[in-house]
Amino acid sequence: MSSEPTPQRPPGLLQRALTSPPIRPDLARWHEVAVMGAIGAAAAFTLSGGLLTLGARVMARLPLVPREGLRGRPDLTVRAVHEDRVHLDANPTSLRGGVMALRQNTGTAHVRLGEVIGHPTPRTVARQMLAADTDVPLAVDRATSNGFFWAGDPRTAHGLPTTEVHIESPVGHMPAWLVRPDAVRGAADGHADTWAILVHGHGSARGEALRVIPLLHRLGLTSLVITYRNDAGAPASADRMHHLGSAEWEDTEAAIEFALAHGARRILLMGWSMGGGIVLRTSVRSAHREQIAALVLDSPAVDWQDILIYHATALKAPAPMRRLALWMMTSQMGARMVRLHEPLALHEMTPSYYAEHLRHRTLLFHAMDDATVPPEPSRLLAARRKDLIEYVPVDGASHTREWNRDPARYERRLADFLIDALDLEDVGEISVPVRDPAAPALEGSIGLRL
Repeated sequence: MSSEPTPQRPPGLLQRALTSPPIRPDLARWHEVAVMGAIGAAAAFTLSGGLLTLGARVMARLPLVPREGLRGRPDLTVRAVHEDRVHLDANPTSLRGGVMALRQNTGTAHVRLGEVIGHPTPRTVARQMLAADTDVPLAVDRATSNGFFWAGDPRTAHGLPTTEVHIESPVGHMPAWLVRPDAVRGAADGHADTWAILVHGHGSARGEALRVIPLLHRLGLTSLVITYRNDAGAPASADRMHHLGSAEWEDTEAAIEFALAHGARRILLMGWSMGGGIVLRTSVRSAHREQIAALVLDSPAVDWQDILIYHATALKAPAPMRRLALWMMTSQMGARMVRLHEPLALHEMTPSYYAEHLRHRTLLFHAMDDATVPPEPSRLLAARRKDLIEYVPVDGASHTREWNRDPARYERRLADFLIDALDLEDVGEISVPVRDPAAPALEGSIGLRL
């Protein structure tokens, strides 16, 4: 009996699984790791990019957001109060030479101090008590240094008649102090039509000008101490952000127009820190450049890119973050990311730009110990325009504290410059400092830093 061969069935799944070469576990693991690694890398890239953008945004906004409250933070500790001296914990502020002032409780107590006269202990410093501006005495407690030295306004600090006026700027009415020369109070005659427009710095206030107003008054000049957008008591800009002078110069231009409309024939512009940068920008963009006679700059913000990079580097921010922050501040798209209504013209606020466009005689003070606005851009600008700029580096002074380091030297240099630049030869002999830092407080004096 014959039989046919049984046909072979194709191997099933199980059989193929049993007879096929096994998959190498290391290859399977490699594929899995590769997939997971790709996912992780993408997540890390996204996260790092997000952190970079967030850090750059914070860095870009720091100098733009008004911070009035920072001015009142205590930075010194009073250890003992005597009739002729005050003992303070030793730190860079209390050890610095020159004069300084202290206030407590926002100015309820305010005293003026002189030079360091001793070290009661290895960790304390004694400074001479010059005068008290308030009835409330200084207490053994935390205190705030007042770099303006004087407190209040020109009337309460110096006894000079002061009018509060309002300047119509593109964003609204800006309050300002108007101090006209008064011969009864020692002002020289014949120069009232020369107006000094005084511009304070970033996060500062009008009181910054109190150190020079007595000299300007003695020279017979009219002083107009202005505010600008986003100041306390002044209108805000549309985005409520500082523009580092890129837009604020328009408020100084409005002050020039106010002065010209009220009897000014020529203008002196003086500014501290960002106010110095505002003055520079005004001087090259103003429609009234012919009426501007001279500039005085005190620790001016000549180069904002340099300032921003300096502080970002001090914070150890990586270079890509610094570049991104600057892009956010200066580009149309980036400006929206930091809520600026328009980008900042930082390329027009550099030593090279100002050196090319400057037309006015300028006196430029800069503190060599300035840790806020590095002095190198000021030195560079002065070196490029030796024909116009008198550069005065001040050793041992911190930011905008050149007057405080040596009031007599500062005022003598300022007086000599103004007498020459403004042709004030008939003002007579001027004893400096015009207002003695140890002068007794006037009736009605206050300790408020305005």
